[in-house]
Amino acid sequence: MSANQDDHQTIAAFQDGDDFAFVTLYNRHKDGIYIFCRKVLLDDAAAKDVLQETFLRIYENRERLLKTDAFRSWIYTIARNQCYNYMRRNKRFVSLEPSEVRQIHSGHTPIAELERSEQVAMVNRLLAGLKVEYREVLVLREYQNLTYEEIATIMRTTVSSVKSRLFKARRKLATEYAAKSAGPRDVGGSGVGAAIGAAQPQGGTR
Repeated sequence: MSANQDDHQTIAAFQDGDDFAFVTLYNRHKDGIYIFCRKVLLDDAAAKDVLQETFLRIYENRERLLKTDAFRSWIYTIARNQCYNYMRRNKRFVSLEPSEVRQIHSGHTPIAELERSEQVAMVNRLLAGLKVEYREVLVLREYQNLTYEEIATIMRTTVSSVKSRLFKARRKLATEYAAKSAGPRDVGGSGVGAAIGAAQPQGGTR
């Protein structure tokens, strides 16, 4: 049985009321949801609270999941909604120091590779400095490897809008990185600019 088939069967069991299946899905997806919440909220304690609230909502609203194929985008939509609810209630945020950032990665992505390198502190500071709409699209794409279609569903927008926002976010991150490291000439050439494909809008979907 493939991992995909196993995931679909577990989701189907969860929809049928199997609490053990819910625990399995929680253990399988909690780190990814935590990363997303942590990077969006810039607050470790808040991210942990929102993580728990997200899975409580998932548990209570299982009947709203109509297709097992949509599970990943569904849970990230719930997590995003909970993040925005938290931000509406709390107007000010305090970014953790780089040494306090928990290093969890879900796969080999350009930004994740940078975070495993000596640029970790700078990348975290630059991500924290981005507008939340840029930060969330970068996290969903670069950390979680979600497709453009999944991100569009989560953000309730179009694929073209996702690509445009991602392009702007990558360009902004690369520009800031270049300004703080070797200078503007590095944008799109070496370092973070090349690593995340800065200044190059994505043509296809995945």
